[in-house]
Amino acid sequence: MGIQTIKSFAFCVMIVPVTLGAQDDYYPPETFYGGGVGFSQMFLFQNLGQLEGFEMLGSVGDTAGFGFDLTKFANPFMINGGEGFSNITERIRIGGYAGVGTSSIAEKPDITLFLDENTDGVHDESEPTSTFDKPPDLQAKISLWFSGATIEYLFPLFRGFEISIGSLFGVGRLNLNVSQSAGSPSWKDQFKPVFQIGQNGYTPIEDANSDGVIDILDLDYVQKNQFPNLAINSAMTSLSGTFLNVQPYIAVKLQLL
Repeated sequence: MGIQTIKSFAFCVMIVPVTLGAQDDYYPPETFYGGGVGFSQMFLFQNLGQLEGFEMLGSVGDTAGFGFDLTKFANPFMINGGEGFSNITERIRIGGYAGVGTSSIAEKPDITLFLDENTDGVHDESEPTSTFDKPPDLQAKISLWFSGATIEYLFPLFRGFEISIGSLFGVGRLNLNVSQSAGSPSWKDQFKPVFQIGQNGYTPIEDANSDGVIDILDLDYVQKNQFPNLAINSAMTSLSGTFLNVQPYIAVKLQLL
């Protein structure tokens, strides 16, 4: 009876570890030591065009501004960059991150001209109107980059996949570019020569200066006025600023190696 009891106990001791091993997760969570580098995307859930100071981008009418629809800026704003890290304990790691992102919107407003006969600044039905055939092209572009040191705490879910909570400490720079181009040509206009050159290079000139006489003065007028060196009419406004960045974040990370 005693020998049988000892045999049964030995069998149980041998079988229990096997049973426990079979119930374990096939991809167990594990802590990671060492470091790594990789591509990283960050999403800022903020419409940067609606930050304080940018409200004049959306002003319309006779107030200062451009009339942009600020809701067309990307939201969330995506930052593409890279990061590196090193574990200092099982769950705590330090590292660095740097990234850049851009978002732009464009407008081509319809402009109607009217003769303000009573000089009240308001269009009346009796006042003649005309559609402006060369509306301006307006574009606003926001660029954001930042870099800094990171510290985060890890929550491994399973092997190679984890969630981390951390914060970034560093500097950033925000840049706003607003371009205005008057009378930008359409696609079909791109293939029209600026200078109407005639056959074999001979170009007829008539009463170019509108003095009622076709003479040598017309050639001088064309030379001085109708062959410009620069045929671009546009303006660019660029504003930028640097700031300190303290940014908490939640990250989802996948380790391939």
